[in-house]
Amino acid sequence: MLLLTAACGIVSAQRRGMGNPHAVYIEKGTRSIGLSFGYDSWTADGENGYDLLGIIEEMDGYVRLGDVAASGAWFIKDNLSVGFRMGYTDTRVSIDSTQIASIVLPDRNIMRQTINGALTCRGYLPLFNGRVLALFFEGRLSGATGYNKSYRITENGKEGSYSDLWSASVGLYPGISVFATQNISFEVQLPLLEGGCQWQKQDATKSGNSTLNHSFIHFKPSLVGLRMGLVYHF
Repeated sequence: MLLLTAACGIVSAQRRGMGNPHAVYIEKGTRSIGLSFGYDSWTADGENGYDLLGIIEEMDGYVRLGDVAASGAWFIKDNLSVGFRMGYTDTRVSIDSTQIASIVLPDRNIMRQTINGALTCRGYLPLFNGRVLALFFEGRLSGATGYNKSYRITENGKEGSYSDLWSASVGLYPGISVFATQNISFEVQLPLLEGGCQWQKQDATKSGNSTLNHSFIHFKPSLVGLRMGLVYHF
């Protein structure tokens, strides 16, 4: 259904004169290298904490999400490239105290760091039959490895769990590209559809070793996942 909707949108754009699949946006044989990044941060503070939607009360702490990725591609034909992508993601959550439905939760610290890699295939649809602005759809075959750490500080020191994690997924990531100069383009990209598996092996302070397996298919357009990047073509 998703691919059919995308195809109908492209056909509609062509009929209205916005896009022409035969127009050349980037020529065959072109190579490119790029750098993309994203960052999100939330901080809750105050004399009595922050109340969220009347459900989470007296929240005091922060959430920070950041990632950076480098990519390379080779255009095997006009407007179509294959390539690779390597990235690093860092997630940190520190909640000093909070209350949910009158239940007081103790402080909690969460840290997740992952290194990920992907094989990519991307197609461009030039808009207005020009060579400045284009839509693109990128397919990815991805894998990642990293760790997840969760703990709180008690009178006995740090108590919590440590998990090694691995994942494999396939996904669709559309976006828009615009050339700022002859060789440098600026792009904005959003996650749209992703499916795969994730495996975690956990070592907890009290409960010992355990595992968690997670299979998923997500339709997940989200502004939190928006990533901006610069690409150099040569």
